[in-house]
Amino acid sequence: MSLVQIGALEVISLRLSMPLAGAWTAEAEVDTAEPLSGSVVIAVGVEDAATVEFSGTVLESRAFEGRARAFIVGGRGGLRRELPPRQYQLAPPRLIVSAILREAGEEAGELEGLDGLPVLARWVRVRARAAEALNVVCRRAGVSWRVRRNGTILVGVETWPVYAGRPFCVSEDGAHARAVYAQDAPDIEPGILFDGRRVGRVVHRVDDAGAFRTEVLFEEAS
Repeated sequence: MSLVQIGALEVISLRLSMPLAGAWTAEAEVDTAEPLSGSVVIAVGVEDAATVEFSGTVLESRAFEGRARAFIVGGRGGLRRELPPRQYQLAPPRLIVSAILREAGEEAGELEGLDGLPVLARWVRVRARAAEALNVVCRRAGVSWRVRRNGTILVGVETWPVYAGRPFCVSEDGAHARAVYAQDAPDIEPGILFDGRRVGRVVHRVDDAGAFRTEVLFEEAS
């Protein structure tokens, strides 16, 4: 059985999707008569395992008959913010990425993967949402970005560290490189090497009976 909360509120059901590139999103149904808003922490605990937390921002929420539904995005919610154009000359990619995150109001996490990359002789950032501006500069620099569980932004080259846990496989669809696991804590995330395969997307689910499952889509299928 799982125990999921947002603050002091009980979460009735949850679908939390973590892509290899971009921001994670969550759809939650919560036991409250009031809509959710602002910054939230989704805390997921399974039996006696340590709680795993996801820090995000509520983008949409509505309440009906004592329950609230909320759409939550990882980070501070600024990746959808439209940024003004900028021009750079002889600029390191880290400078450009840092400016995007700062203007979006997001928190930079691990940016060490940008250190040592060649400077860009001339770079024009067109008017666009922060997420798209990140996509463009990261493609040019040959790196990727995503929002971590703690809401910070990771930018760099994938290193594919090995996952040390041993969750129980509930079902597997080999034709689509997809599997569903029961685990003690929702700590599987994209960008890791799991059973010798690269994890491209992870979806954590909690149903209204409290059952917790993790669906993994391996990179071979993307």
